[in-house]
Amino acid sequence: MVQSLLQNNPKSKVLKPGYINTYSELNTKEQRQLEYKIRYKSEVPSWDETMVYLSNYFREYAVDNCVVLDAGCGNGNYVIDENRKKISWAVGIDAAEEHISKNICLDEKHIGDLTSLPFENESFDVVISLWVLEHLAFPSKVFGEIHRVLKHGGLFMFATPNKNYLPLVITKMLGNSGLNNFVNQRLYGRKEEDIFKTLYLANTKKSIWALSDSFYIKELRYNFDPSYTSFNNITYATTKILADVTHSLGLTFWDAHIVGVLEKR
Repeated sequence: MVQSLLQNNPKSKVLKPGYINTYSELNTKEQRQLEYKIRYKSEVPSWDETMVYLSNYFREYAVDNCVVLDAGCGNGNYVIDENRKKISWAVGIDAAEEHISKNICLDEKHIGDLTSLPFENESFDVVISLWVLEHLAFPSKVFGEIHRVLKHGGLFMFATPNKNYLPLVITKMLGNSGLNNFVNQRLYGRKEEDIFKTLYLANTKKSIWALSDSFYIKELRYNFDPSYTSFNNITYATTKILADVTHSLGLTFWDAHIVGVLEKR
């Protein structure tokens, strides 16, 4: 089953067509994470990986020929890469040039602050923000700006860590320290320059709900990811058992992500 999910497709431009496509070279630790996600999908077909879930939602509900803003674009966006046929123009904004120097999925790039977006009112059909909310010092201002630049009925789609995810609670105890950076590099292959200060002011369903009073909430859910705690067959099996137990009890401390889709009122 896992092999079928990774089956090559010569017509695709992605590096490894399958359940989760890749658009850049992966280091060995990123490859390990990908393989455990694919393995879990093969064993639990009802589950979807966070980026795949958002990409599928975009494909179904975003308007055709939409204009998209990637807020905090960094060096890439899986949802945009997967849905270029639905997108007429993709714009990105981030705080510094070095953050976006490798981004090739956008038609237009800007350097700026998410609390004061340099765009006209109602400019975009969709705003996407991936792994950004956890860094925001003023999330209410950012939500307000996103609401302003969205067209009526436009979608704000995001993915962000769950503040109460148990491994995250443990790493937060380390603070923004050298040891925390070492753990990220050793376990997940993240370079120190790619590790940014996190504040977690918009990283529970309750806090996001409070920030969303000018939106309709279409989706707001916790989502499990097996790859953060799977390093071999034993840790994968343990991770899977803990997911089964916590989900059966309605607990969310083993769900790594929060996935949201808001619609402008």
